[in-house]
Amino acid sequence: MIMKYKFLSIFLLLTLCQCADWEQVTQLKVNPGIISNRVVLVEDFTGASCTNCPGAASTLESLLEKYPNNLIVVGVHSRFLGLPAKSGDPNFVTPEAEDIEKFLGAWDGKPEAAFNRRLFPNEKKIRIGKPDTWISYLEQELVVAPKVDLNINVSYDETTRNVHIVLKTKALGAINNKLHMHVALTESNIIADQKSLTGILSPYTHNHVLRKLITPTSGEKIADQLDLNATIEKSYDFVLPTDAVLWQADRCSVIAYVSEDENSKYILQAAESKIK
Repeated sequence: MIMKYKFLSIFLLLTLCQCADWEQVTQLKVNPGIISNRVVLVEDFTGASCTNCPGAASTLESLLEKYPNNLIVVGVHSRFLGLPAKSGDPNFVTPEAEDIEKFLGAWDGKPEAAFNRRLFPNEKKIRIGKPDTWISYLEQELVVAPKVDLNINVSYDETTRNVHIVLKTKALGAINNKLHMHVALTESNIIADQKSLTGILSPYTHNHVLRKLITPTSGEKIADQLDLNATIEKSYDFVLPTDAVLWQADRCSVIAYVSEDENSKYILQAAESKIK
């Protein structure tokens, strides 16, 4: 009888060990997403009076969590549904936002997003609706190898409020198209009301809000073509306006991106740096 119990104990011990090994081997793995050197610019066409836009903003924040090093968001607040949700709130509508909307062409409404300003196959316009589909467009761009490298360096003078921006573009292959440089400023963590499907969201945090285009809407032409490893350096300066609510340096970022010419509009690479 003692021998029986001995064999039973050994059997149970082996069974428990095997169970533990099995559980360890079959742990579910989290999909890390696409590994890429591409940084995609997403222009989010939104507005404080757009009731569907908070859901779209949440979608973009989820994409930023998944691809923190590969995605830059710019909130484009054009006039359509762009007025403040409450009287007295800051107005995010800018002439630059209107110019971008016209530059990209046809649109149906808000929320919509442009991914590197690419006109995707089977799409009739650059701006894409249906936020639940946005991840597929982002990932289509992430699998495209970058044609240029873009390095951004920003310095800020607390006294003069001058932002000094240095950009270096390097060709990763021969490029036979014209290249344009774009520089913009965005601001995040702005508290202002937002209309939603359930009423007014108050308080609401607005992020990635386009505040200023330093270059023209179509960009500044920097090259007619580039050979492999050719490098172009550009510098820009901008003095932040003084305002009690907006233009807070610790909430602002510099966004830069390189595109093909104004007919193509296609963005090859983007970069972002906080001002301070």
